[in-house]
Amino acid sequence: MTEDISRGMIIDTTDRQKKYVEVQKKKGAGLGIVFANAFLRGMRDLGYKSPAWALAEILDNSFQAGAKTASVRFGFNSSSHSKPDMIAVIDDGNGMIPEMISYAVRWGGTDREDDRHGFGRFGYGLPSSAVSLAKRYTVYSKAPKQDWYAVTVDIDELGRASNDLKKTEQLLSAKPAKLPTWILENTEIIEEKEILNISKLESGTVIVLEDLDRLRRLPGWITAKVLKEKLLQSFGVIFRHWLPERRIIIDGVNTQPIDPLFLMEHARYFDETSVHAEKVDAGTFEVETESGKKGTVTIRASVLPPNFQLIDPSQYGFGKPATNKRFEVMSDYNGLLICRNWRQIDCIQPPWTKFQHYDRNIKIEIDFDPSLDEFFGVTTSKQQITIIDQLWDKLKNAGKNAGNLYALIKDMRIRFHEIEDQLKAKFENEATSKEPRKSAVAMEETEKFKSTFVKPTPAQDEESRKQLLREATKRAAKTGKPQEEILAELIQETKKRRWEVDFSAVTEGPFYRPQRLGEQKRVIINTDHPFYTKLYAAPASTPDVKAALEILLFVLAERELESTGDTENFYKAERQKWSERLRHALDSLITDDTVVNVASSVAENIHMAISSE
Repeated sequence: MTEDISRGMIIDTTDRQKKYVEVQKKKGAGLGIVFANAFLRGMRDLGYKSPAWALAEILDNSFQAGAKTASVRFGFNSSSHSKPDMIAVIDDGNGMIPEMISYAVRWGGTDREDDRHGFGRFGYGLPSSAVSLAKRYTVYSKAPKQDWYAVTVDIDELGRASNDLKKTEQLLSAKPAKLPTWILENTEIIEEKEILNISKLESGTVIVLEDLDRLRRLPGWITAKVLKEKLLQSFGVIFRHWLPERRIIIDGVNTQPIDPLFLMEHARYFDETSVHAEKVDAGTFEVETESGKKGTVTIRASVLPPNFQLIDPSQYGFGKPATNKRFEVMSDYNGLLICRNWRQIDCIQPPWTKFQHYDRNIKIEIDFDPSLDEFFGVTTSKQQITIIDQLWDKLKNAGKNAGNLYALIKDMRIRFHEIEDQLKAKFENEATSKEPRKSAVAMEETEKFKSTFVKPTPAQDEESRKQLLREATKRAAKTGKPQEEILAELIQETKKRRWEVDFSAVTEGPFYRPQRLGEQKRVIINTDHPFYTKLYAAPASTPDVKAALEILLFVLAERELESTGDTENFYKAERQKWSERLRHALDSLITDDTVVNVASSVAENIHMAISSE
C-alpha cells in the first residue's frame, strides 16, 4: 500500500514537472539564467532591515556618482500630508546618459563592475532597493549638457512582458521627460542658503518611488513624521563619517551625524549631558588577502559611563531614572560596529563572547578597506557581513597585524565597572554619609600644631567668594531652590566642614588642584592622572590608604593656598612639573597590564561570590 502511494506521488510529480516545462517552452524567446516573472517577485523580498537601509543603497549610488548633496522628499496625493504617497531621492551627481539609465534599472546593469572605491559593484542596489518599497518607480537623470531622460519600472507591467524581449526593451528604454511638478516646486533652504535647486542642476539623478505598496504595510514607518525621524536617525548612523562633507537632507531637514561611540563633537547627542564618552586607544593594522591584496583595518573604541544615558546623570543610583536620547542608539548598536570605507554596514557579535545588556556602554567600531571585502563577506544588499575565521583570528589576537579585540573587550568591561564602582561610592557618600572624612578630621585635630596662621589676601578672598557663587549657582540649577538660599546654606556648610575632597577629570592636568571655597579648603583630585587610577582608586587601595593620601594632599594644598606672590606662582608651576614626573614614574612602576589584571581578579572574585549566593 505504502509502495503504491509512493509510486503515485512520483508519477504525479513527474507529470507536473513535464507540464510545467512544456508551458515554459511555449513561451519562446529562451529562458536565460532566471525566470523573469518569478525573479521580479523574489527580488521584492530581498530582506532589507528597514526602509532606511533600502534607501541607503540609493544614497550610496548618489555619492559614488560624485554627489555632494542628496535629498529625500515626500510627495502627497492628498492635502493632509499625513502619509507620503511618493518618495523622491534627488542628487547633484554626474547623472547618466539615456542608454545608461536603461541599464541601471536592471539587475546587474552597472558601469562600475567590481569597483572597490565605492559601494556599487554588481548593479543590484538601485532596482533591489526600489522594488523592496514600491511596485512602480521612475529614474530621471541628466548628464552634463543634456536634457532629462527617464525610465519607468512597473513590476506588474514587466511581469506581463517578461517573455517578450522586444516589449521589455521598449518598456525599459529611456525617453525625454519632465520632472514631476511637486519636485520642481520644492527647493531646500537651510541656514538661509539655497541647497538644492533642481531647475539649476547641470547634472543629477532623481529617483521617484511612485507606488509605495510595501512601505504601506510596515507599521511604524508609514506616517511622514515618523518616517522622517527614523531616516534622520538611521542615516545619521550609517553615514556618520561622511557627514557633513556630504549632505543628506530629509524632508527639508539636514541630517546630522550620530556616532554610536559618542566621540564626535559635531555629532548629535555628544553634549546631551555633561557626561561624555571616554575614548579608548585601539589602533590600525594591515591585512593581506589570499589574492595578495593589502588593506588596513582601523579600530575605534569608547567606554560610556553608567550614567551616560540618563537625562539627569546625578540621579544615578536613585531608583530607575529616566533615560535620554542616547539610550536608543546605545541599545540598537550593542556589538561590534562594522564599517566599510567608513560607511556603517552591520553590528555583529564576536564568536568568543556575547554582548550583554550592560555591554551597550562599551563601543567598538571596526572599519576596513574595500580591498578586504573577501575577508568580511559583504552581502549584495550591503547591510550584513560574514567574517571568515582567518580574519576573526587576526581581530581577536594580539601581535603584529592583529587587532587584540579579546583583550580590548575585557579591559573595557573592567573599565566600565571601575567607573560604576566610583559612581556607586559617590552615591553612597552623598546619600547616606553625613560624617566628615577621616582625613578631614585628622586635619582639624592637628591644626593646633601649626606654627603660623596666614590670613587670606583680598584677592584670595575674592576668588573664594567667586567659587562659592559658582557652586551655589550649580546647586540651585540642580535643586530648583533659590540661589540666595543655597548660598547661605553653603556658607554655613563650609564653615562647619573646613576640609573636603572632590574629583574632576582633566586630561594632562596636575594630579591634584587646591581650591578655597569660603572657609573650606578643598583638594580636587584629577581622575585622569595615574595618581588616581593606579594609586588612589586602585582595586587594592584600602580606606586607610586613601585617607593617608588625602592628608598628604591636604598638607600640600594648605601651603599653596596660604602662599602669596612669587611663592604662590611657584607652587602653581611646580605642581604641574610634579604631576608630569609622577605620571611617568607611576607608569613605569605600575603598568596598565598590572592594573587590569588586579581589577579583573577582583571583579572575578566578586562575580563568583555573587554566583555562589
